[in-house]
Amino acid sequence: MAELTELQEQGLFVINRYVKENRESPTRRELKELLGQKSMNGVNQILEQLQRKGYIRLEPPRKKRNIKVIRKPHKQMDLFDDEG
Repeated sequence: MAELTELQEQGLFVINRYVKENRESPTRRELKELLGQKSMNGVNQILEQLQRKGYIRLEPPRKKRNIKVIRKPHKQMDLFDDEG
């Protein structure tokens, strides 16, 4: 699978942390704020690339909190070992 850019890796880290703390995925608007993005288009591009690269799944498509992490980069694996 393709490597992640720094911004994609940061996005995946923020999503993982948010899910761990809140037991649900962030909305796109929340993710925009957490990543300091200026537009929703930037967030959507990050999510599309993470999905294309096999790290997340967006399901169901029209649900507000629909980000499912299906794979973590090796760098982040040890940061989330205690997920339960």
